Order: sequence, then structure tokens, then C-alpha cells
Amino acid sequence: MKQRSGLRSYSGYKKIIDTCRQAHVDKLEWVWVDTCCINKESSSELSEAINSMYQWYANSRLCYAYIHDIDDFTLPTDKDERRFEAFNGWPKWFSRGWTLQELVAPKKILFFNRKWEFIGDKQSLASAIGGITRIPYPILVYGLSSNRPCVAGIMSWSADRRTTREEDRAYSLLGLFGVHMPMLYGEGKNAFKRLQLEIIRTSNDQSIFAWDPRGHLRRTGSVLADDPSLFRDCSKITKLETDEFIKYCEGEPHAAERIGTFPVTNRGIQIWMPLQRYRGSRSVFKAKLACLGEFGIPVTIDVAYWRSNYYRYSNASHMDVGSSHTELRCVYLTYQDDAYYPDFTFKLDDRVLAFCGFTRYGTHPRDHGYDPLILSSTNPLSVITYANGNTGIRFALGLGYCFGQEWAHVNVLCSGLGSPDETPRIALANDPRNIYDKMWNAAPDHARRWAEENQQTPGGVNAKHAHIQASTSTVRLIYAKRTSQHEGIIMLDVAQCIGCCLGLLKWMQLRGVCVLIIAQFILRNVHLTIALYP
Repeated sequence: MKQRSGLRSYSGYKKIIDTCRQAHVDKLEWVWVDTCCINKESSSELSEAINSMYQWYANSRLCYAYIHDIDDFTLPTDKDERRFEAFNGWPKWFSRGWTLQELVAPKKILFFNRKWEFIGDKQSLASAIGGITRIPYPILVYGLSSNRPCVAGIMSWSADRRTTREEDRAYSLLGLFGVHMPMLYGEGKNAFKRLQLEIIRTSNDQSIFAWDPRGHLRRTGSVLADDPSLFRDCSKITKLETDEFIKYCEGEPHAAERIGTFPVTNRGIQIWMPLQRYRGSRSVFKAKLACLGEFGIPVTIDVAYWRSNYYRYSNASHMDVGSSHTELRCVYLTYQDDAYYPDFTFKLDDRVLAFCGFTRYGTHPRDHGYDPLILSSTNPLSVITYANGNTGIRFALGLGYCFGQEWAHVNVLCSGLGSPDETPRIALANDPRNIYDKMWNAAPDHARRWAEENQQTPGGVNAKHAHIQASTSTVRLIYAKRTSQHEGIIMLDVAQCIGCCLGLLKWMQLRGVCVLIIAQFILRNVHLTIALYP
């Protein structure tokens, strides 16, 4: 009896009792509460419940929504970060992943406050609920089938919602998309990737590729989103039917028969897409999707070509397609997780530059450490800028990691830092953030060249030269890769040019005594200036 008395004091137990009381008032014979009506110790029962739950809510006579953290007789219409600090400024019920289907599926929902006092039903509160959840008014009033949004639009409703288990962010969306899949707790974010693939197998809605439409994230890899939060800005996206999308394919004769499907294969997602190559790049393209954005024009994404497949390449800044031709091309979009690319470590030795009068004057991103510098698919680029206060010579070093291929590149910049006549244009051009943008745009090309040239000169120690204009100096970059294949050493030097510069895009393999000296440096981590000067 004492144990039962203790259970009655729990808020979850009290909620069940109050639910039964309200059901009795509403003349209902049965109630179903997910916290006590699913045997979660049975994997088969749990899987069946999760795959069927949306339909159960849709078939219910009445649903109750208990908003335990408000006492008012209405829902809030404005965010209150102080009152609901932990839940994005809204009551907790609207931040939970599982309550999304509880909100959309039932025809009739009654909302109650903390004291179980009636607030209103879903239809009467539709405007307030829409402001909180981004769910359109017609969906709340008439149901999901009345005017079904595109995939990206539905995903946007779950962008700010949370679940205790990471996998449940995907599992809680099954009913909304009408798909089924087994529960594999422990798979982590792979659950959301499986959900997207299941949606693709049952739908030809290309808005599923339209995540992060404003380019907030710089990321390379899979064309599928890692998380529902990447669809946050997709609530205004609408699907374009095939016959409407053909108008944007610029007269391609076979567009109608090509753009209707995109099957999932073991190589990638096979799809016909209108592509425009970015000016100055051999690898990065702008691809149109069969969906419209907020301003009524087709949504585009950036993709990069790498070893016969196309990868999502987010936020190609300051690039222009110019008047380049739009080509309808059959491509394979990579959907495999790029986690198999291990992080790459650069060890940078630029101590000799101090003897040449050069100092670091900027880095981007600023919070990157450089001893050593660890790059990954989510942290793929760092830029370091150097300047000589006496000569005004400046250059930037970019260290990148793109599609599992490391690369390094030197850009000689406009001179004149610190001089009285320096113009705002020069200052802007030399800003580390702008240099970062340009190197980001060129990263796939740099990675491709490094892969090609390292095949021609495998192993050993290689060197590049970047000639400094209007001078007799050159910036020399020497690179050696450790046998682990996931760590490389970069050495920088500024020296007199002796007429052997091979240009920014060519590697020269170092041989003989120079190789031996640098190899000793690598093994002993001792800096030898003599190895860097002719």
C-alpha cells in the first residue's frame, strides 16, 4: 500500500488518472495512453505500435492534449524565452517529437492547462498553434490529406522538436509520410537517413533534397540531411509537378520521360537534373529541383562532382553561373554517410617565415587550433594569412579536406597592408573571411588536382611554388604525408626565386639530399632551415 501511495504522487500517474476522469465526463469507455499502453520491453510490440500509432490517432474519436506548463485559458501567441527557456520559448508539449503526429493525425483534439481546465479544441486554436508550430492553418482545420504539403514542408514542422532517443526523431515521423520501417535502436542518426530513403522509394518529391535552403551550413557529402533541423527554413517550399517543372528545363527534348523518377541504387540516387556549371570551376554545379521556394522560383542546391558521383556541396559563396548552359544530365547523388572518411591532421611548420619578416595576421575560422589542425567533413577548411610589414607582401595558406582528400593551396594577395593609401577594396579582398569563401568554392577542384598529381608522384616529399608578383620572391610549400595516410606535414618558406617556379597547380617531387634532410625533420621534428633554401 505504501508503494502504491508513492506511485500516486508521480505526475505521470496523476495525468493518467485525470485523463480517465475527463474521459468519463466525455462518456468514453476506453482511453489509450502511450506511456502505459505499450510494452516497451517487447521489441515487436514497440515496433508495431510506432508503425501504427499515427493511424490510431487518426481513427480516434477524441484526443486530449495536456499542456502542463501553462495556467491560462489560452495558448501563448508570442515566444516567452524566460518562461519556456528550455523549450525554444513555447510550452514543452509543442517541442516534443512524438506530439507532432498527435497534433496532426486526430480529427478532434481538446487542449487542457495544468489544472485540467479546458483551453479549446484544435480548430478554434488553429491560428495560435500555427504560429507555434509552422503548420499551415488548413492542415490543422481540415487534416493532412486536404492539401498535402511537400516533404520538405512537413519536415520543417519537426525541425525544433526533441526526443529522448536520437532515433525517435525519425521514427516519430513515419506516419506523417505514410512509410514503415523496422526499429533499430542504437543506429543513431542513420535512422533519419533510412527514413529519407523510404520516402524516396514511395515518392518523387524532390523537395527532400532542399534542406538548408539559405546556406547556413557549410558541409560536403551525402545529399540527404543529417537531421530534421536542417529543414527549418523549408515551410514555404511547394512541390512542382513534372509537367510544370519541364518549363524550367530550357527545351530539353526528353525531359518529360526523364525527370519523373529517381530510384535508389547501390551507387547512389539516380536522377536527371538540370545542371549549370559555376564559372571558373570544373567540379561545382548549381542544380534545379522540382519545387518552388518562398519567392516562387525553383529551389537550387549546389553539388560537386567527385569520382563519378555528385555530392551535396553547401553554400558556394560569391560564385556565378553567368550565362553557362543548363544541361539536363543523369547523375548519381551520393547518399552514403561520409563518416568512413577519417579526420585528417595537418602539422604546420611556418617558423622560417619569421626570419623572412612574415607574421600571421588572420585566421578563419578564428576558433580553429593549428597545433595540430584537425579537419573533417564538418570542419573541412582553415585559412591562415601572412604579411610582411616592411614589404607589404601578403599571402594566404588554405588547408582543406574534401571528400576524403586533403589539399593545401597558397594565394598571393594584394600588397599594401598597413600603408596609408590602402583602399577599402584591397582590405576587403585580403579579409580572411573572403579568402575563405573563395577557397571553399575551389575546394573540390583543389582536391581533384591533389588526387591526380599525387598519383603521378606517389610518396616522398613534394613542393609547390607561388611566385610573388613584382618581386623576385616565391612562396614555397613543402608537403610530406606520413605513412598513416591520415596525417601530413606542411612547411612554408619565402625565398628568392631562381627561375624554377612551376606554378600553383604543379607539384615538384624533391629528391636526393633535400628529401633526406626533410625526412629527418619529419622523423625528429627538428627544423632545418637549410632544407628550405636553394
